Amino acid sequence: MAKRTSKNEQIFSTIIAEFKDQNRADIRKWRNALVMARNIDDPRQWMLQDLYDNLSSDGHLQAQMNIRKSATTSYPFSIIDKSTGKPDDEKTDMFLSEWFFDFMDSVLDSVFRGYTLLELADTENIRFDTIPYRNIAGTKQRVLKSITGSGYINIAQGYELTLIHAGKPDSLGLLADLCGQLIWKRNAQQSWAEFAEKFGMPLIVAHTASTDPAEISRIRGMIDALGEAARAVLPEGSALEVIPFSSGDAFQVYNQMIERINGEIAKPITGGTMITDDGSSRSQSEVHKDNLDYIVAERDRRMVQFVVNNQLIPMLHFWRHDIPPEKYRFKFDKSFELSPTEHWNIVNQVLNRYEIPTDWISETFNVPITGERKTDPADAGDEAFAASFR
Repeated sequence: MAKRTSKNEQIFSTIIAEFKDQNRADIRKWRNALVMARNIDDPRQWMLQDLYDNLSSDGHLQAQMNIRKSATTSYPFSIIDKSTGKPDDEKTDMFLSEWFFDFMDSVLDSVFRGYTLLELADTENIRFDTIPYRNIAGTKQRVLKSITGSGYINIAQGYELTLIHAGKPDSLGLLADLCGQLIWKRNAQQSWAEFAEKFGMPLIVAHTASTDPAEISRIRGMIDALGEAARAVLPEGSALEVIPFSSGDAFQVYNQMIERINGEIAKPITGGTMITDDGSSRSQSEVHKDNLDYIVAERDRRMVQFVVNNQLIPMLHFWRHDIPPEKYRFKFDKSFELSPTEHWNIVNQVLNRYEIPTDWISETFNVPITGERKTDPADAGDEAFAASFR
C-alpha cells in the first residue's frame, strides 16, 4: 500500500507562487494561449488560465456558472448500503458537511476550467487543495513546479491515494471556447463607456461678439463650471446653445451586441438563455430550465457520482474512515425530480388501492404522524351525504 506523503512531499507545497498576467485581454492573446496549452510536446496552460481569471469577473458568466454548479450541489444525495439498497443515515451525515460541498464545487470547476487535480491535504478532517491549473500539463500527466521552468512532478503513478482527478486530461474546459465572446463583450462595454463619456452629455456652445481675450476666458470658465444649476452670467452680446447628440443609436449598437454575447455564453453553460434573462413566455423558460435540470446538470451529477465512487470513497477508506467501497456507494436521489405536490398526488392515488406504511409517508414528506385520525360522526354523515351525489 502507498504511504501518505509528508508535508514536504505534497505536490501543492512544491509549486512556486508566481506573477499572474492581468493585463488587457485580446483575441491575439487568447489564440496564442490556446496554441501554447495544446502544444503536443510541451503543453503550458498558464497564459490561458490567467485569461480565465481575468475574464471571470463578468457578472453574467458568474451567474451562469453558479446556477450550473448549484443544480448539482443543491441536489439531494445519499450514501447507499449496497446490501440493503437503502440509505445509511450515519454515512450520509458524514458527507453532509462543508468539506464535501467544497469538494463537489471543486470537481465541477473541471467543467469550466478543464482537467482538475485535488490533493488530499488533511486526512483526518478531510480537506483538499486544488492544484493550480496554470501548473497542470494533463496530457503529459505532469504538474510543473514553475510555469516556465523545466522541473515537474510525474503524477502518472504514486499519487493514487492522495490525488483526485476530475475531467479528461486533454480538457481545457468550456471557458476555452468562451474567452473570445467575453473579450468582445468587454470591448463593447469599454467602447460604450467611451461613447457615453464623449457624447453622453450635450455639447454646449457659447456665442459672443466680444473679441476681448479676458472676456472669452471668463465665458470658457463659466461653461466649465456649469453643473446641475445650469446658470451662467454672460457679458452683453453673448449666448449659450445646448446641442444634444442625435447621430446614431448607441443603445442598439452596443446593447444588442452585449445581449447577443450573453446568449452565446449562456447556451453552452446552462443549455438556454431564459434561466437568468427575461423570456417571451413561461412555457419557453420552463423548456430551458428542463434542459438544465434533466440534461446538462444530469451529466454533471453523473460525473460527480463517478468521481466519488471510483476515487473519493476508496481514498477515504484507505485513510481509516469507516466507509468501505465494497459496502457503500454514493448516489443522487432522483426521486426528488418530482415536485412535492406531484409526488404527493401520485402517493395519494396509490393510497386508494394499496396500503403504504405511515412511517414512510412521514419521512418522505417530513410530516409528523402520531396515529390515525378519529372520524367525527357528523363528518361521516356529511361524507355519506356527499357520496349520494357522486
